[in-house]
Amino acid sequence: MPPAGKLPELLAGPGFRALYAARLTSQTADGIFQASLVSYVLFSPERATSPGALAAALAIVVLPFSVVGPFAGIVLDRVSRQRVLVFCSLARAALLALLAVLIAAGHTGVDFYVVALAAVSVNRFVLAALSAGLPMVVPVERLVGADSLSVTSGTVAALVGGGIGTGLRGLTGGGDDSVALVAGLAGLAYLSAAVTAALLADRRMFGPTQAIGWVGSAAQLRRVALDFADGARVLWRAGPARRALAALTASRAAYGLVLFMTILLYANYFTGKEGRLWGLAAVAVASGIGTVLAAVVTPAVTARMPRARWIMIVLVGGGIVEIACGLPYSSVLFVVAGLPLGFSAQASKICVDTIVQEHVPDSYRGRAFSLYDLLFNVAFAAAGALAALVVPRSGHSPGTIVAAGIGYVLAGVIYYQAARRHTPDWRIRPDRAGSAARSDEATAVTEPAQAVAVVAQSAGPVLSDGARRGGGEDAS
Repeated sequence: MPPAGKLPELLAGPGFRALYAARLTSQTADGIFQASLVSYVLFSPERATSPGALAAALAIVVLPFSVVGPFAGIVLDRVSRQRVLVFCSLARAALLALLAVLIAAGHTGVDFYVVALAAVSVNRFVLAALSAGLPMVVPVERLVGADSLSVTSGTVAALVGGGIGTGLRGLTGGGDDSVALVAGLAGLAYLSAAVTAALLADRRMFGPTQAIGWVGSAAQLRRVALDFADGARVLWRAGPARRALAALTASRAAYGLVLFMTILLYANYFTGKEGRLWGLAAVAVASGIGTVLAAVVTPAVTARMPRARWIMIVLVGGGIVEIACGLPYSSVLFVVAGLPLGFSAQASKICVDTIVQEHVPDSYRGRAFSLYDLLFNVAFAAAGALAALVVPRSGHSPGTIVAAGIGYVLAGVIYYQAARRHTPDWRIRPDRAGSAARSDEATAVTEPAQAVAVVAQSAGPVLSDGARRGGGEDAS
């Protein structure tokens, strides 16, 4: 998060204020929706949490990022991103109204999962539009601070929304009718998000600067694949972005193992007062605190050291914490570990987001989002699917803890060794107002949504580009 003295400079821009308000309202609604989904599928008194049910819930969360992602990128490069925010929020409000009816009726079949999947799929367009629009309203030299404030505030807003939803469910009895009420509240929150996006921003404020024209439907379907391949080519040629994204993808897989196991532990293993939904909520709160701290610390640290070194430090640290705090199988230690693991996830994410922003031109930004989301979430889903096969119903799996910790450490160390061989990866890029000098490259040795311990955590990566720079720089 940017220093307090810089907050007024960011918030002084009407474009950033509009995008920031749209993010806060939208992600608060996301948190309420997530609370209804998690409590209904995984923590209902009438239903026992199993690895299979958890894997299905994780698939609902991440599948849209893998399937819808490429289409979201194509749309966001062609139509007003402000209109995307408005109409997608309206669509989600309608879907949540239908979901509330299904929950009240006790449905847990295909109809419920289809509606929930559709709601999460629409959210893919919203998150991508929020991220892709950021460089349109913030100068490139302030992207680190703007990223920190936006992503972290969005995560906190989702946590607040989740707390509101969980609290409302508890106050109204905790049954299916209570969860349906929470889903209805989420629908109203999405209506509020639509109004916020419509009233606070004009149609072209968030881009794209040069929309690409539409073609016939059959040709457009073919073009989706071609555009996606083109975006993948651009991102691959941006060496610093490619290396950073590989590290973040590996750490995301490790995080998937940790999240899967943690949910099963609090649902089935920690059976005392520290277990169940409230115990998991304590882990989420600790993770949220770590997320906020990372956003405060990361811009200041990366003004004084290369981002590659900071990514290595936080990932290796996360791996050590995971093994040290996880193997004793203490519910208290799992809560304690939530803070440094949340810090690690957010700190590395902020750095990787900004690295990609600096190397992907505006005309490819939507497609870069798609590829980023694809890798990020396929790794997460694959880790969850693997865990469903090897982690028992209780969640007690020392091998999973060790594998996740080693995954964090290897992701950090391998990335660091690759980055130190390339000067652009080792460059310090302070804010315009920052006091740190650029590193001496002659002597130098060459990072959702929100890291929240809830099933519906899906904060997609924040990718965007310094559009005002006019293009990415390749440094492979």
